[in-house]
This record gives sequence, structure tokens and C-alpha cells, in this order.
Amino acid sequence: MGRSATVVSPLVAAVFAVLLVSCSGVVTGAPRVAGTGEPVYGLPVSEHTRAELAVAAAARDLAPCGLLDRDLVASFGQVTAFGPVGDLSTCHAELVPPRGTPANPVWVEVTVGERAPTEETGAGVTTSGIEVRPAVGAFPGTCTLYFSLPPVPGAADGAAPGRWGHVSYLDGAGGTGDSAAGDDCAEARTVLGSVVGRLGSPASAPSDIPLTQQNPCRVVEQLPGRGVETFTPGSRPYECLLTLRGGAEASVQLALSPEPSQAGGPETVELDGETFTYFRDAIDCHYYFYPGAVFDTNLPSSPVSERDKIGNRLTASVAASAPSCDDAETLVLAATEVFDY
Repeated sequence: MGRSATVVSPLVAAVFAVLLVSCSGVVTGAPRVAGTGEPVYGLPVSEHTRAELAVAAAARDLAPCGLLDRDLVASFGQVTAFGPVGDLSTCHAELVPPRGTPANPVWVEVTVGERAPTEETGAGVTTSGIEVRPAVGAFPGTCTLYFSLPPVPGAADGAAPGRWGHVSYLDGAGGTGDSAAGDDCAEARTVLGSVVGRLGSPASAPSDIPLTQQNPCRVVEQLPGRGVETFTPGSRPYECLLTLRGGAEASVQLALSPEPSQAGGPETVELDGETFTYFRDAIDCHYYFYPGAVFDTNLPSSPVSERDKIGNRLTASVAASAPSCDDAETLVLAATEVFDY
């Protein structure tokens, strides 16, 4: 495939590499052998993979910002930012507590759909079918509580492991200001109680961001005869892991990313008349495109200092990555057929 390129700052390309890692989460293992079974997206899959797809789809049906109660967050202080971030499975809020300052905000985060807790956890406690495990070794003023998502009909009987979510609370002042009675998990437990109460309620219905209703594995529909051997959901529900012919591992990810810079950003390339962001690291070639409008996580009442934060102005992004740039190009062009609005 022919391409033209405009080379720009490698520093910003490095920033995009960090963003890719943060969006993809912790990938555990490679795609499993598909085996035989009824086709999904045109490729035969095993019953295990079919169950994994159902579990990931159920996680995408939960809107993290529907689970995080904005009014509850506001009871902790003045909310300066609220909205989805990262790989679409996370809702993030920033606030200034009564005795805090804008320079040291509190962060509250709800994430849903993780394949497994990504930190070491302590002993779990199960209530009403929901298991809760605290992360261990947290810094002062920080608390993360992992919780199991409800079982998925059709994926029971151990056909596929259930997914997890977590609630995090971070006191930007390092635990010196606002935690109740010196208990770093007091606020996180309060938020978690609200989140569990909203699971399955109308508040947790999918958001109005078009990509949140999409399965990244749908890209397989556009790759007939192009060498996809297996596919399976990744460590987060908005990632699809693919095994290409010959055993090469590739991925497609849906996320929210900072707006692409008009100048001084990563390299831009043209493929088949379409413009993409591109960079290569030591392992893979990565191609991005940006469907949809900018989403601003700031509230209208946000102080000027918050409105200027580039990380709070996000746009939908689709990334395709593979060891071979030719494979990555094929993947990203196929993704435009499915996810470009």
C-alpha cells in the first residue's frame, strides 16, 4: 500500500506510545486457539471464545459514568471535571475538597470490564453475589477496591471467567487533608456502595458515545481471507486481540484520546486517501484515526486552569497495532469500514 508521510516531533510520538499502553491495560496471555464451532464475524470460534465475547459485551453495556453518581462525588468537594476517559470503560472525576486546593485535587475513578484485578489484592468479601477485594500496598490517601461484575446469562458454568471493575479514590494531598477519621478507604467504600446499587439499573445503560456500543472484534467482518486465525477480547472490553496467519499477534482498540495536535504531533500518513496518525515502537506499528466529535470532561463551572488541560478534551480514537506495518495498515483500513462515523 502506498503512503505519504509528514514527520513531526518524536517527543509527541513517545507521548502517544504511553497513551497506547495506558489504553490497552494489562494484556494477559495471547489469543486462544479458536477451535471449531459456529462462526462469529465469519470465523469459527470455540464455546470458550463465544462466552468471553458475551462477558465482554455485558461489560460494554455498563456505562461507567452512569455507575459513578455525580451528586455523590460533589458531596466530597467542588467537582472540576467529570466524564469518560481512556479506553471507554473508565469514568473519571476531579474535585477540590473543602480543605484542599486546585493544585492538589482529589481523583475518583470507576472502571468496569477488567479481565482480572491488575494489582495485588487482599482477601475478598462477597455480599449479594458481588465479591470485593481491596488493592494492597497503596500509598497514603489512596484506595482501590475491586468488585466482580454480575454473572452473564449464557456464560455461566465456568465457560468463561467473569469480569471485574474497580473504584479508586486518590487524595492529591497524599492523605493529609480529607479522608474521614484517617480511613483512606472511607470514600471509596461509599462510592462502591453506590456503584453496586446502580448495577443493572437504568442509570448504568450505555452512554451516547457511538464507540461504546461497538465490539472492536467486529473488525474481523472486514478481513475475509486476510489471515486472521483467532480473535478474543483483550484485558479490557474495548480491545480485541487477534492472531494472524503465521502466529503474529495484533490488536484493535477503541478509546478516548487527547485531540490530535495540528502541529508538533506524531507522524501523519495517508493510506488509500485517508489520513492516519502513525508511529512505530520496538514491537509494533500503530495506526490511529479519530471518528466522532471532541468530548470535553470539564463542567461549565470548571475553573480556567481546568479548562486548559488538554487531557480533559478527548476525542474517540481507533487504534490498530501489529508487528508488521503492512498488517497494521490492513487492520486500520478495515477498522474504518466498521467504526468511522
